[in-house]
Amino acid sequence: MVNNRLTEIRAAPTKCASCPIREKALFQVIAEDYLHDAESRRTAQYRLSARSHLYQERTPATMAYTLFEGWLLLYRTHSDGSRQGLRVALPGDFVGYAPLAASLYSHGALAVSDVTVCGFRQADLHAMIDKHADIARQITNIQASYLAICESNVLGLGRKSAEQRIAHAIADLYHRLDQRAEVDTRVHSMPFPLTQEMLGELTGLTPVHTNRVLRRLRTDGVIACERQRVEILDLPRLLELAEYRTNFVG
Repeated sequence: MVNNRLTEIRAAPTKCASCPIREKALFQVIAEDYLHDAESRRTAQYRLSARSHLYQERTPATMAYTLFEGWLLLYRTHSDGSRQGLRVALPGDFVGYAPLAASLYSHGALAVSDVTVCGFRQADLHAMIDKHADIARQITNIQASYLAICESNVLGLGRKSAEQRIAHAIADLYHRLDQRAEVDTRVHSMPFPLTQEMLGELTGLTPVHTNRVLRRLRTDGVIACERQRVEILDLPRLLELAEYRTNFVG
């Protein structure tokens, strides 16, 4: 079921002006004087339990969200019912936007961990875009960045080995989390709530194959995994194996 565990936070929501993720979020470009307009159009902050859907593909795209806390897996469903991961959304990411009225979500969003989101009606976002040119440009930049991430993932599926795909996924998440100051740079350690099944969906591998590759990376001294964290023991080797290029942001 869609949003079967989405609950509104009754306490006073975080103010946009003092939001700790604002510098990575949609409204970073709005002047302080206009933040009250964005804040007034936010429906609420919501919590969603891990393994629940924020929205599902091919359902009416009535809402868009800024991810405040937690991780989301954005995916498409194959005809056989299996999922193909598109990318992982991290705090500050903007998801679910539909540029056209009466649109359907082109993908699903599954909570990897417990998440908190700020919700906006699509109609209100369209009104803000008409009113604030900076928001229109920011949404364009965000969508271009997300497209670059997806294109990079598709390229990897087509020509990289299983080990390279896993290494690239880990390197990309490390880079993006580092931008959010969520990495312990002393030991290159980062949160990693993705299950092996989810990591396999991102990389086009079965859970068994994913497990085998992770075990090999651990044995070779490239990474260590423990309690939903990954420590990168040999960062240069991981980046070389992944053929990772930070030519996009987000």
